[in-house]
This record gives sequence, C-alpha cells and structure tokens, in this order.
Amino acid sequence: MEKINCNVIQDILTLYIDDTVSDDTKALVEEHLQNCEGCRRLYNELQEEIMVPVEIKGDNKEIKELQDFKRFLLRKRIRTILLSVFGSVICLAGIIIYMNQHITYINYRDAGITIYKEDSDSVYYKTEIRGNYSQEVSLDEETGVGTIYFKQSLWDRYIACLFYPFDHIHCIIKKDQIKKMYIDSDGTEITIWEASDKEKEHYFSQDRNQPLG
Repeated sequence: MEKINCNVIQDILTLYIDDTVSDDTKALVEEHLQNCEGCRRLYNELQEEIMVPVEIKGDNKEIKELQDFKRFLLRKRIRTILLSVFGSVICLAGIIIYMNQHITYINYRDAGITIYKEDSDSVYYKTEIRGNYSQEVSLDEETGVGTIYFKQSLWDRYIACLFYPFDHIHCIIKKDQIKKMYIDSDGTEITIWEASDKEKEHYFSQDRNQPLG
C-alpha cells in the first residue's frame, strides 16, 4: 500500500478522533499511527485537548457542546498560527522587494575613489563605498575614453555584503583605454585616471579591431 503523507493524516486526525471517518480511512490512519512517531505524538496531544475527562458529569448534550467548543478553540489556534506564518512570509517578501528596488546613485565624492597601484599594463583603483554595489560602464574605442558610475540598493548596502562582500577594487587595462571618467548624478564628468602622452600615442597606434582585454 502506498505510504500516506503525514500532512494528510494530520489534517484528518480530529475527524478520526471524533469517529466521523469511513472504515477504510480509519484503517489507513491506524496503520500510519503505528509506524509514525510524530503523528502518534500529535494524536495523543489532540486526544488530551479534545476528549472530555471521564469525571465530567452531565447529559450527552452538555458533553458534546464541550467537545465542540474545544475543537473550535483548537482549530482557531491552528488558523491563527497559519495566518501568522503567512503574514510573516508576505512581510518578508515585501521588505526584500523594496530593498532591491530602492536604488541610490553614488556620487564621485561619496565613492571615495583612489588609485593605489599602477604598472605598465594596468591601473588599479579602489572605492570606500560601504556595502556592495553595481556599476555601469561604457567605452568609446575611437577616443579611448571609458566612463563608469556606481549605484546601490538597500539590499546591496546592508544584506548582500554580509554573504559575499566586494573587495572594492577595479582595474583599468591600459591597452583598452587611455582615460577613465566617473559620471556624477548631475552629469558632471570627473577624471579617475588619464594615460601619459606616450601611452596615448601607443593606444592610437593599435589595431582597434583587436578584441579588448
């Protein structure tokens, strides 16, 4: 016989306790309870909450009303827990969406860009931006001028950096460009690095059909 999922058994446990299920269903539940400790523990807890103690006096109507009330309280508690979990998931999803959509443009002054290493082939610069961020770059091969700007979401700033932090180091390959400009939010262009006259002459002497990098 195919094994019944615990969720299915737990959904019908109260009906089983009330003896309102068919004989076939009762047999399935009993077989499952024999082999599943978790469902058996839940069954015992439900029995303690739902079943009326033997000491209770009164006619059958009063006993049934008390049983119905206890079942009502149990179902209400389960419903409250499920609604709380669902509400928490919705709130968390909303926060994540908001943090990813709330994007801030990082100005040059706030980026704290500094050149810290240069050799014959490359220039390395780093930023002082808190958290992670994304970048938009472009390159005009005819002029050799590359542009860049950084932007940052709340998620990048406060959450993403906890799991995979950036080293905040960027590289300019000299044979690909002779000038690097940062574009501020108002359109102002600030020079990050500019090649020497000799490097510029070498750049324009290259075959521009060669791949970059």
